[in-house]
Amino acid sequence: MKAAIYNPKTPETAFLSETELEKPKLTENNAIVKVSGVGVCGSDLLKLDRALIAEGTVLGHEMVGIIDEISEKMTQIYGFKKGDRILSSHHVPCLTCNYCLNKQESLCQTFKKSNFVPGAFCEYLELSERHLQYTVKKIPEDLSNEEASFTEPLACCIKAIERSRLKERVGQSSVLVLGLGSIGLMIGQLVKHYMPKAELTGLDLLEDRLALAADMNFDVAAKDLSIYNEGKEFDLVFLCAGAAKTVEIGLNAAANGATLVVFSSTAQQAVFDNNDIYYKELTVLGSYSPNLKNLDESLELISKGKIKVDKLITHRASLEKLGAGIKQAQEEKGIKTFMQL
Repeated sequence: MKAAIYNPKTPETAFLSETELEKPKLTENNAIVKVSGVGVCGSDLLKLDRALIAEGTVLGHEMVGIIDEISEKMTQIYGFKKGDRILSSHHVPCLTCNYCLNKQESLCQTFKKSNFVPGAFCEYLELSERHLQYTVKKIPEDLSNEEASFTEPLACCIKAIERSRLKERVGQSSVLVLGLGSIGLMIGQLVKHYMPKAELTGLDLLEDRLALAADMNFDVAAKDLSIYNEGKEFDLVFLCAGAAKTVEIGLNAAANGATLVVFSSTAQQAVFDNNDIYYKELTVLGSYSPNLKNLDESLELISKGKIKVDKLITHRASLEKLGAGIKQAQEEKGIKTFMQL
């Protein structure tokens, strides 16, 4: 079968090369999925750009596909059958360790070690029994593959909202989202979904992203905070840009008692000022991957049109031209690339 693997010698195609791999084999306790499409996550790009994976690795996890082979045993236990259109998250927690018991499933060692075999940048992949038990979802008939592929990334955003304790806030709240890529735009929509009266501001340097934010119910979308003549402070700040300088912007904009949610990795060291955190009683926390229950809520929100994701895919590419397509999207400052088979 065809697959796109990490090749450090091919920067011109975003460090991806096409190759032939053996198709995964069916056993009594797994399922083989024919990949229909997969969204290219920012974490995929980060791993490629920073050489954080071994040569030959197959990435890709925002997967939608069709069950191509499944044992009778797995069908009887979990109800999935050949031909079902499905999506799945790639990591599966153990649900018994202290992390899982305390709603921190993404820190579970079983979660971190589990994955698709291989990654989703390929024609076929294997889903384990634990995937079938916990993370595989049937895609509603009226939901497109592209929309369904956002289930896992939106679930990540739902987890970030939960950790921010946005839904527990009372009174008027002001929220700042730094970086309006797909994550920032989904975070903003979730803020308005859970707290419609929140005052929502988004910052980005790209005009097309600012226009999208305005179309997605952001109250203010701008390149910087100079639009507020007398300065502005925020109760919640989401750092979604992946640029170290946004940490300073976020700290300066944080009101007393504010919460800052770090939802990005930075190439350069970012420093949070101790005295700002201390005297302003700030809460600084990270969030990067979802709990299982977040997947169900995510699929429901997308299916019911509560969160709009259809405009977040700006580039599309075949498996054979995935690297070139990603490179083009990077050069054109696209938001999200979708690999379609």
